[in-house]
Amino acid sequence: MEISQKTEFRKRHLGLFNMKVELIKKTLFFLGAGFSSETGCLTSGGMFADLKKKILSDDDGFTATEKEALQFLISCMAYHAEWRSIKTGGEIEFNPNIEELVLLIRRIKNREVFLPYPITGNWADKLVELETDYKKQDRKNLFEELEMKLKSLLKKQWLNYDRNKIGYFDPLREFFQGHSSQDFRLDVCTLNNDLVIEEYFHNHNEIPWRGFYNGKWIGIDEEDKLDEFGRINLYKLHGSIDWVRVESGEIYEETKFPEEEKEHIEPFHNPYVIFGQGSKTISVEPFFSLMKKFNELLRSKKYIFVIGYSFFDPYINNLLFYASKGFNKLIIVNPMFGPKRIYNSENSKTIDFDESDFFRIKYPNGTNPKDLEVYIKNIQKDSFFSELPEYNYTDIIAQNIDFIPLETSTFIEKYFAKKGELLLNFIEKYEKEMKDYEEPF
Repeated sequence: MEISQKTEFRKRHLGLFNMKVELIKKTLFFLGAGFSSETGCLTSGGMFADLKKKILSDDDGFTATEKEALQFLISCMAYHAEWRSIKTGGEIEFNPNIEELVLLIRRIKNREVFLPYPITGNWADKLVELETDYKKQDRKNLFEELEMKLKSLLKKQWLNYDRNKIGYFDPLREFFQGHSSQDFRLDVCTLNNDLVIEEYFHNHNEIPWRGFYNGKWIGIDEEDKLDEFGRINLYKLHGSIDWVRVESGEIYEETKFPEEEKEHIEPFHNPYVIFGQGSKTISVEPFFSLMKKFNELLRSKKYIFVIGYSFFDPYINNLLFYASKGFNKLIIVNPMFGPKRIYNSENSKTIDFDESDFFRIKYPNGTNPKDLEVYIKNIQKDSFFSELPEYNYTDIIAQNIDFIPLETSTFIEKYFAKKGELLLNFIEKYEKEMKDYEEPF
C-alpha cells in the first residue's frame, strides 16, 4: 500500500472512530449502590445487617431505649418482608434494608398525618411506651434522634471505603486520555452518597463537575465553569456525605465550608442527603434541580447503562421506564438481577462473558429478558415502595432491556479498555439495529 493510501486509510479509520465517540453523547450512566460496593461501601442491606449487630452488642452509640425501639421495628420489618415475599410466590425475595427502616421511622415520627388510633390498631401502644420512657430521660423525640443517628452512621462508618480498591477506575481515566481531543463529557447520575468517584479523579486532577464552585452550590447549568473541572458531570440525585446545609438554605461542600458559617449548620442536614425511600419529589435545592436534570438527560439520551441498581425505587423507575419508550435501551449491569428462582437453582449460575465473545449478552441459565420485565413490573405494583402504586409506570417491555451480568469493576475493565472499543462497538450495534428498523429497505 502506497504512503498516500495508508494516510487515507488512517484518516478514514480515525474519522469512523470519532463518529463512534459521538455515540457517547447519546449515552447516560446511572449508578446504584452496587457500583461502589466493591470498594467496601456498604449497600443498604449491608447497613441494615451492621445496625442489627450494633443493637445486639455493647455498642454505646445507642441508649437502651433506642436499642429496644430498633429491635421492635426490625422484628416488624422481618415479618412484613417474609409476608411480601410469599405474596409474590417466591419470585421476589424481599429483605429489609436501611432505607426501609428510615422510611418507617420517618412515618412513625410524622404519624399525625396518618389515620387515628381506632383504625391503625394497638401496635402503636409499644411505640407510645418507648417514647414516654425516652422523654423521662430528659431526651427529645425518640424517632427523630434515631433518624439523625442513622445518618451519622451513614457518614462516619457505612460509606467508608478502601482507598486501595478504587483503582478499577483506571480504564475509565485512560479512556478519557485516549480521547483527549474529542469534545464530549460523560454524564453520570447516581443515587449514591459516597465519595468514591470524587476521590479517585481528584487524585488524578480530574475533579468531576457536581454543581459546586468554590465550595458553594451554584447550580448545574453553569457551563462557563466546566473548563475548570474534569470530563465527568456527576449528578448526585440524593446528595452527598460531604454536603451540608445552613439555616439560610445555602448548600456547601464540607471541606470548603466558610468558618463563619459553621455555627449555622443545620444538624439534621449534616450530611445533606436524602436517606430513606418514599416520595423523592421534594422542591428544595439542590435536589429539585438535580432531579430535573436527570429527567432531561433521560429524555435526550438513547442508551442508559444502569449499573448496580436494584430497581426498588418506583419513583426513579417511573422516570427510567418512560425514557425507554420507543427504541431507547436500558442496559442493566449487575452480576445478580431478577427473580429469586434464577439464582437459587443448582443448575443456574451467572455466566461470565467468554473472552472471545464479550459482545454478545448472555443471561443466567433459565432466564430471558421477559423474566426481567415481569420482575420489574411486580416491584412497581408493590404497595410498600410507594403510597400510590396504581400510578406507577409499568410500560416496560423486554425488547427495551438488555442485561450484562458483570461486576462493576469487570464492566469498566472490559468495556472502557482500548479507548472504549467494546463500549463504542456495543452502542454502535444498537445504532445499526435502530437504522434497520427505521429504514428497512
